[in-house]
Amino acid sequence: MDEFSFKVHANRWGSTSTYKVRKTDTGWHVAHIAINGDCEPDGSPFLYSNFKQDHICYPSGLGNQLEWLWRQIDECEIDWEDAQEKLQELGDWVSTCEKAEPLWSGWNL
Repeated sequence: MDEFSFKVHANRWGSTSTYKVRKTDTGWHVAHIAINGDCEPDGSPFLYSNFKQDHICYPSGLGNQLEWLWRQIDECEIDWEDAQEKLQELGDWVSTCEKAEPLWSGWNL
């Protein structure tokens, strides 16, 4: 299987959003509703464009770990199942940050 799921909580919608992520030779292809495209191994620009559109908070180290994961897959250091599990761990990390954001009337409510 070559497509991964990356699920994150979105306060804006009060639910989980699912991104489809596929490893390419040069990075990732990210697909989610209207913003799709080939990205660098750290997920830029389209993963973060999606987060920005939905006002999703994410940890500053996400790109570094996503790039590390890409390299592990590229060098055949981990299998598909381990990669999916680690990718969802990153999604859970994003969800934790998103859920911890203060919600203020007039700002993000």
